[in-house]
Amino acid sequence: MDYLDFFDLKEDPFRLTPDPYYFYPSESHNEALSSFNYIVEQKEGFFMCVGDPGTGKTTLLNTFLNTEKWKDRAGIALVLTPRLSPEEFLLTVLEDLNVKVKNTNKNEIIKAFRDFLIENSMIGRRVIIIVDEAQNLPDETLEELRLLSNLETEKEKLLQIVLIGQPELRGRLLSDSFKQLNQRITVRATLRPLTMNETSDYINYRLVKAGKGTVIFEEKTKKLIHKLSKGIPRLINLVSSRAMMAAYLDMSRYVRKRHVMYAVKHVSDSFIKTTRRIVTFPRIIVYSLMVCLIVAALIVMNRVKEQDQRGQSLSEKGTVPLIASESAAPFIEHKKLPKTAVVAVDAANVRAKPSLDSERIKSVSKETALEIIDEFTETTGMKWYKVKMHDGKEGWIADKTVRIVNE
Repeated sequence: MDYLDFFDLKEDPFRLTPDPYYFYPSESHNEALSSFNYIVEQKEGFFMCVGDPGTGKTTLLNTFLNTEKWKDRAGIALVLTPRLSPEEFLLTVLEDLNVKVKNTNKNEIIKAFRDFLIENSMIGRRVIIIVDEAQNLPDETLEELRLLSNLETEKEKLLQIVLIGQPELRGRLLSDSFKQLNQRITVRATLRPLTMNETSDYINYRLVKAGKGTVIFEEKTKKLIHKLSKGIPRLINLVSSRAMMAAYLDMSRYVRKRHVMYAVKHVSDSFIKTTRRIVTFPRIIVYSLMVCLIVAALIVMNRVKEQDQRGQSLSEKGTVPLIASESAAPFIEHKKLPKTAVVAVDAANVRAKPSLDSERIKSVSKETALEIIDEFTETTGMKWYKVKMHDGKEGWIADKTVRIVNE
């Protein structure tokens, strides 16, 4: 009996391909898809959707492209290799839209494109340019997109432009050189990692889509998968698929925590590195504290011994040591001044916990000074500072948004 037959499944529920059939409408994913449809329906100019690798950007895109509503009502140019010069980009778009040009003179290209847009507008047909991995667009091509957005009539935009990319795209558009382009992006969406409840529902959702079957993921197993994957759908799929295989080899229809740990040993090096950090982090803290305590105890014992010897020597000479003498100065411990975080971006979010998923407590403006009272580093390497605000409230702020003084 093979793997799928054992679990009574029609297909692998956790394969890594961006299949729109398995699109899971989490809160952020559903919001992004609705925004995508909205900008096309209302003929808004620009739409930007960003998300970390593995959060489902390509699946979202394929879901939109497979929407029956737009198959006959829109002409779509999909650019998957954005490292193109402005001229190459324009020719790629026209080729996707089946627009014929007599020569490659840029003025002729723009004229032919505008005529095409007007013809489609008259019959109520949308024209959309979608750029995947848009963070890789050269500066001059990004500027060309801004110029293309000027193609409009007195009443409406003739062209909708969709930028899909990683979070660094948002950072690029915040720079002064792209201020005008950033102002034209009317709708934005961010794909966030899944919460614990969403992860549990996501696993069940994909199992049902694959035929439901007889496989059962225990709740403890789902919690462990969420902890190891940090809610990233691609990593959830990866570890869930391998855990099911481990359960199959164990001839168990229940996927348990031991199957997940077995699976982690057989996935990619980067995933193993991440999970090892998660598992061993508390032990590292314990060992470090033990070493620090031992060293501190030895230092104190040594200083006490030296002071006793010095006191004994002075008493033998009939001299009483002064309490605040210069000789005692090296033993005075000076308290280190607290560090201060100064906001280095236009606005930064202070959150309840050190996580991008955590609730936002407050937004603080540029040059606001905050007292640092604690630090935390995620297994991904992202660092957070716990800060106290002027109103006395405390929260966490990402290190990338601040600069540190008084160190």
